[in-house]
Amino acid sequence: RHGGGAGPGGATGMATIDRIEGRIAFLRAELKITDAQNAAWNVFADALRANAKSLGEVRAAIVAGSAQQSLVERFALQEKWLAARLEGVRAIKSPMVSLVAALSDDQKKTADELLAPHMGMMAMMQPGQMGSGAAQHGR
Repeated sequence: RHGGGAGPGGATGMATIDRIEGRIAFLRAELKITDAQNAAWNVFADALRANAKSLGEVRAAIVAGSAQQSLVERFALQEKWLAARLEGVRAIKSPMVSLVAALSDDQKKTADELLAPHMGMMAMMQPGQMGSGAAQHGR
């Protein structure tokens, strides 16, 4: 798995954006999605793709002139990044809830292990270990 942070320069977020199709294929295989679960899976996968595209566009704006940007401009881009992340979480939430409802108990356990880090939720999932969130990402 990827290590790193959760901001525009964090390796985990960037690697996921850049390799979304591979990540989707990996998750599908690991979750052992059945034919009966295809519809819910496809909606979820499309939400992941749309989120990756949106975040990739914001990242491109951040990287485009980062050396010449003032503190105020960088702060505005950070706000844009966070807004895009929030929008993505909101767009993925409903498809994820539908997918999880269609999963078996074993698949749900696998989803808990694989999707939480992918969604940037490691610190939220392990509140007692918030200080070691970056180290937990690389499990």
